Amino acid sequence: MEILNYEVLEKSGYDGYILKDAPEKVMQFGEGNFLRAFVDYWFDVSNEKADWNGKCVLVQPIKPGLAEMINKQEGLYTLYLRGRENGEKVDRKRVISSVSRCLNPYEEEGFKAMMELAVSDDLEYIVSNTTEAGIVYDPSCKFEDKPANSFPGKLTQVLYERFKAGKSGLVILSCELIDNNGKELQKCVNQYRR
Repeated sequence: MEILNYEVLEKSGYDGYILKDAPEKVMQFGEGNFLRAFVDYWFDVSNEKADWNGKCVLVQPIKPGLAEMINKQEGLYTLYLRGRENGEKVDRKRVISSVSRCLNPYEEEGFKAMMELAVSDDLEYIVSNTTEAGIVYDPSCKFEDKPANSFPGKLTQVLYERFKAGKSGLVILSCELIDNNGKELQKCVNQYRR
């Protein structure tokens, strides 16, 4: 079986919605199934139905991750939609094209790319799902780490880089499954900025 990419997709005759090139408007910490099947799906639908015209850049929140696999597929993957919609059974496939690439910030090139994206004029959102263990303050993280080991530490680095560049604020959508996830994330970031 061939690895999915834009060339393979074109040869296959796929006639669904695809957006190959668009500005990178989302930095997403977490490359797992939940975000790709839920959040990235909605960005894909927004591209198709509302002409949002944006791509998501995924960032591995921990050292072992999926960057290599996702990049081999040029960010493309197939989502199976099964269930009920308006009382009718649904069983269909959709190729998701809202992801442009995945960065591994634990590699020098990936960290540099993350910080370049942090100051992009196109960036509008930061989305995260680093599991319920991801929103924790780790006092061993240092600002000069490349990258900080914790997700809140990485987020602080990204936000500070954006602040130094005089760029506008961002919408942060924290999808971790803990109570008050956004407030807990903010507490951690505030601890790092002291």
